[in-house]
Amino acid sequence: MTSFAGRTRRFIPALVAMTTALALPAPARAQSAQTYPDRPVRIVSITSAGTGADDYTRLLAKYLGQKLGQSFVVENKPGGNMIIASDYVAKAAPDGYTLLLSASGAMAANPFLFRKLPYDPLKDFVPIARMSLLPVVLVVAGNSPYRTVADLVKAGRANPGKLNYGTPSTGYRTIVANFNDAAKIEATSVPYKAMSGLLPDLMTGIVDYGVVEVSAAVPHIQSGKLRALAVTSAARLSQLKDVPTMAEAGLPRAGVNSWTALFAPAGTPQPIVDKLSRYTLEFVNSPEATSHYAQRGATPFPGNSAELRATIVADQQMWKRLISLAGIEPE
Repeated sequence: MTSFAGRTRRFIPALVAMTTALALPAPARAQSAQTYPDRPVRIVSITSAGTGADDYTRLLAKYLGQKLGQSFVVENKPGGNMIIASDYVAKAAPDGYTLLLSASGAMAANPFLFRKLPYDPLKDFVPIARMSLLPVVLVVAGNSPYRTVADLVKAGRANPGKLNYGTPSTGYRTIVANFNDAAKIEATSVPYKAMSGLLPDLMTGIVDYGVVEVSAAVPHIQSGKLRALAVTSAARLSQLKDVPTMAEAGLPRAGVNSWTALFAPAGTPQPIVDKLSRYTLEFVNSPEATSHYAQRGATPFPGNSAELRATIVADQQMWKRLISLAGIEPE
């Protein structure tokens, strides 16, 4: 019969081996970060294909693919006020192979626009890097009777509730609602699933006005199908030199910009986040990205993971105030 001491002597080495094995995940995770990515990575975009934000996403995907030697594939999931894409990535495996190219509307405004948001911007995501600031332009149809912001404001005040405005997301809706509040006009919101659906109705005058991302608006402004009334940037844009800023139009409080940033699901290993952050910021600061941004009315807005998180926290307070000021009730 084997003695208790003998059994113990055989058990201790086995226990040590098991304990050592349990301690292996950390080095294994470090090794996986070193070899990451070893298969294609998806970057989920909150916008539809062909928009300015989608252009940025595809340019980033190309850059990361070249630097990291693996395919980065863009998958568009527009609609639902950016909730569809956000919720999808929030529930994805936290392994670095599903990322989200998002915007301030999804991360800072949505928590105050929806009573039951299926994701938490600060708990369900790991911030990777800030990328760009995206001013928008207030537009009307090319044949609209409103030639200036003052014309639109005058009509809105004279006809409370009769004008309507189109928005492709709640972030845009809040920007317009803030404009309406600053201008002291009442108008009816007409929601759209995506910018691609809003633009035709703006050009034909089905909706009276709206705010559109600069890259999507410029071709139609140049063709005369849209008329630009003001931009939300602090200074005039090179593509729209004759278009005043909101401040120049007499409504400085209406100058609210959006931003874009890259995120991963919460729980993504920090070494992978750090790797993605480093190369994303390298992209944002590259001459190629700066030139691309300038052509589309955007400006680089680089920031690391901690800076992005701080931006979200600060902007949530700003959007909370603007949404309350605009009188928007959570849906």
